[in-house]
Amino acid sequence: MSPRPRVYKTEAIVLRTMDLGEADRVLTVLTPRLGKLRVIAKGVRRPRSRIGGALQPFSDVQLVLAVGRTWDVVTSSSLEDPHLGLRNDLHSTAAAWYVVELADRFSEGAADSHEAFRLLAQALSALDAGGEVAREVVARWFELALLDATGFRPELGRCLECGAAIEPEGNEFSPVGGGVLCPHCRNTALGTRPVSADALKILRHLQRSPLVGVLRLRVTPALHREVERILHATVSAVIERELRSRAFLDEVAAREAVSAAEEVPVGP
Repeated sequence: MSPRPRVYKTEAIVLRTMDLGEADRVLTVLTPRLGKLRVIAKGVRRPRSRIGGALQPFSDVQLVLAVGRTWDVVTSSSLEDPHLGLRNDLHSTAAAWYVVELADRFSEGAADSHEAFRLLAQALSALDAGGEVAREVVARWFELALLDATGFRPELGRCLECGAAIEPEGNEFSPVGGGVLCPHCRNTALGTRPVSADALKILRHLQRSPLVGVLRLRVTPALHREVERILHATVSAVIERELRSRAFLDEVAAREAVSAAEEVPVGP
């Protein structure tokens, strides 16, 4: 691989930021060709900074970078898409933090990041659109798509143990194994959990569909919780940690459930 030029340009999605000193900010960004980078934007927190507004989490930007000693330095930036709608809706914000943190964790040391970048850009654009988009479905689709792109595609069609085709009923899912076990093999692995026929249908539909094909998919709360628990356990098994944004996502979901309950009319 040829050495990186002294000054180079790349598209990037800002994953997270960290203030440094009185005026600087360190950015963690995901790029389509160079993997995940940590770069420094000097003076970006000063009121007159010309690039500060573009370098916010969730923003899709074009960066011009100069090679530095510790971190490469942002010399200029321009916005591709600020995803401003994500900041106007709490549910969208929570879902965006979740998919961004997920991309962050799965991109540790990854040089081949094109597919992860593409999937993240799609997910953020969908969440930014608002309207009738099912935000929780976008998050579930992104989990499955990212697992697939990084080599951890769950096996949903055949038993992990015996290879038999999976029938609708009596199956269990192994987050550690990354797939379904048939009724005959379900007791051979630890940490399995039952998976209903309906949950398996949703998982398969999300796994094989492009994002545009699931944006308006409606899933009952109980069925979504089952699918969510399965995928969260699978993701946690792969990255061997819990995501910090999960707590925020759960809190927002709990608030929405309370609000929905309060809106239900009482009496005749």
